Amino acid sequence: MMHPCLSVDEILRLIFGYIEDNGSTLCALARTCRTFHEPAMDLIWETLTAFEPVLLSLPSARVISRADACMTLSRPLSDNDWSAVRRLSSRVRRLHMFLDPEPHYDNAVPPWFSFLTSPPDSSFLFPNLRRLSFEVPGYFGINHTKDSKEEFQAIIRIFRLLLGPHLSALRFEIPGSFYANLDLPSIPALSPNICILSMVSLEYYGVLDEAAYLFSRVVPELCNLEIVESEVTWDLLGGLAQAKALRKLEMYLPDQLGPGPDHPSGNIFPQLHTLDIQARSPSSCTDFFRWTCLNKVVEICVYFPAPEDDGESWQALVDMSSLVSLQCKALEFIWSSFSNVHPYDEIPSTCPRPALEPYQACHQLRVIALETPYSHTLTDNELEDIVTSWPHLEVFHLFQRGRESPLIRLTLRGVTALLHRCSKLTHFTLMFDATHVPEGATRRRSETLPPVKYMGVYRSPVSESSDVAAHISTIMPHLEIIDVATWHGYKPEWDWICTQHQRRPAIRVGRSPTTLYTLLTTGTEYISDYGREWEWKCW
Repeated sequence: MMHPCLSVDEILRLIFGYIEDNGSTLCALARTCRTFHEPAMDLIWETLTAFEPVLLSLPSARVISRADACMTLSRPLSDNDWSAVRRLSSRVRRLHMFLDPEPHYDNAVPPWFSFLTSPPDSSFLFPNLRRLSFEVPGYFGINHTKDSKEEFQAIIRIFRLLLGPHLSALRFEIPGSFYANLDLPSIPALSPNICILSMVSLEYYGVLDEAAYLFSRVVPELCNLEIVESEVTWDLLGGLAQAKALRKLEMYLPDQLGPGPDHPSGNIFPQLHTLDIQARSPSSCTDFFRWTCLNKVVEICVYFPAPEDDGESWQALVDMSSLVSLQCKALEFIWSSFSNVHPYDEIPSTCPRPALEPYQACHQLRVIALETPYSHTLTDNELEDIVTSWPHLEVFHLFQRGRESPLIRLTLRGVTALLHRCSKLTHFTLMFDATHVPEGATRRRSETLPPVKYMGVYRSPVSESSDVAAHISTIMPHLEIIDVATWHGYKPEWDWICTQHQRRPAIRVGRSPTTLYTLLTTGTEYISDYGREWEWKCW
């Protein structure tokens, strides 16, 4: 006899949600008994990446190619057909609508597509949709043929039918010819509960200014909007600044933002907590931070390339650090990646101290990571002086990329000082000389040991010295992972150090800064290019 707990629908949905396979287990559960049927069926149909699975249940459906999942309908939908569509589509919560012409179709969209544009009412087509990804290839657009115009209007009609009151997440990736016809100002009225908005490839399709202007009028009206991903202009930034609930902004900055507007007034970005910035140039990034204070921003991840004038590269990074620390008084998390594809001829002798020093004003910092192509020439005393300002530091990464034989001044004395000053530290990456234990590196008995579990050493030199192994074991008794840059260099010596440690930490090879960032922010090493909110659309 079945346990009474398994008769509770909420419990079954929670249990079934942990099933991860190709759907076969859920299908078997749906056939087991009436109690299991509904929750299992809801999960089976929860996510769709095409319309076809719903339509294949209709009597008029005929498969053209099983290999390409292509089908056709022999006639328009009858009342019974629409009832079947509503029964199945009402279970769907996430839909990825991707229009890509197949070789079996003569037109840009399947022939049956127009049949879906005239339901009895909007409740017959995905009435409970929560997340919609709307993607049309860049080569699709209006031409002067009658068929093309009809297809275009059919796509627009379907899109508007899918904008329901339950929709909470909306993603666009469409050519420019669509934006003027989507009637964007109607979105807040049709879908007032949208909290996630993603607009990508605007610049690629050449519609950045036009689309950004249209959306700048829409976003302030979305009262529940919390997360936005988009390429931006000043117009769109002005609209986003008025979004009262916005807490996370992922933005792509062009080469030039152009002349900026006046400094905004009033209560702007009132709830903004997290900034994720990918800039095409340092100038657009610094222009943004000069534009406004971001006093409530706690987390920032910024990626930007070096300017073509290599002599200005290092100064661009220093300017960025100064602006961020000035405008973001509540900062707790900064992850800065500064790429440089140019030759590494000129190396600032003081790197990276000038880029770190501005953050000494941010005493609440928990995470700081800096990735540059320059050798990190910090000395033991300089490192200790800088980290003294961060008593709450948990993660500290200085990534150096590109140099085969970087200049190293840090020793185990500096690492020991870091651990002494930052008692909450759990992860760090540094290059330091571990060939011997220098005088003054011995830990004082009164020190509190931080719970360090991860140490990235890149190409740090080390020797198979019992003194070195004993010192590392003493200052990092909880160490679980030592990450080296490559299989070359000092990996065998670091292997030996691991064997001498009481916890026998594992050796990892070449975890990238991106992997570490993803692991820190999402708890997993992998996430799709579409981000955590839209990863399901790849299923």
